[in-house]
Amino acid sequence: MKKRLSVLLLLVAGLLAVPAVSYAHLVELLSSFPENGAIVAASPEVITAVFNEEMQSATSTLELFDAQGVQVDDGSGGVDLNDPDHASMQVSVPPLTEGAYTVRWHVVLLDDDATSGSFNFFVGDEAAANAANFVPIPDGSEVEATAVSSTAPNNTIWLVAGILVTALFIGGVFFIFSRRNNPS
Repeated sequence: MKKRLSVLLLLVAGLLAVPAVSYAHLVELLSSFPENGAIVAASPEVITAVFNEEMQSATSTLELFDAQGVQVDDGSGGVDLNDPDHASMQVSVPPLTEGAYTVRWHVVLLDDDATSGSFNFFVGDEAAANAANFVPIPDGSEVEATAVSSTAPNNTIWLVAGILVTALFIGGVFFIFSRRNNPS
């Protein structure tokens, strides 16, 4: 009986020794309009960004900045609620003058992981873009990811607590039965 209890305790200790892993992941920008590094002759009315996962509509944002870092959109940039997958964002912009513009996005996924990035484009012709030394953002986006802390309880804690309670219960049952089978 002591051997069984020892094996059970080793099994529980082994389960507790396995590290709890949490995976933060990056959302992927699939496409945009205008595309990163695009030189467009006319000002777009709407900027669009399409991602590979569903986003939280209350906290995901899309913003447009001019070359001086001034926000030039109308402040409406966010998840496109007409997209049934909630995987795209749009922002309306006023008529843009010639120059470079940077689109910054901040995506919060349903699991509270957050990713931010950007892409850029130029309004005007290629000669004006070259004269302004316009360069696309490498790899289509500058990405920064963080795991946003959640107010929800940590499931790992509940798992460990459940294992401990189960181990104590099983250990108690073994103890009671071993005492009955081996009266002193």
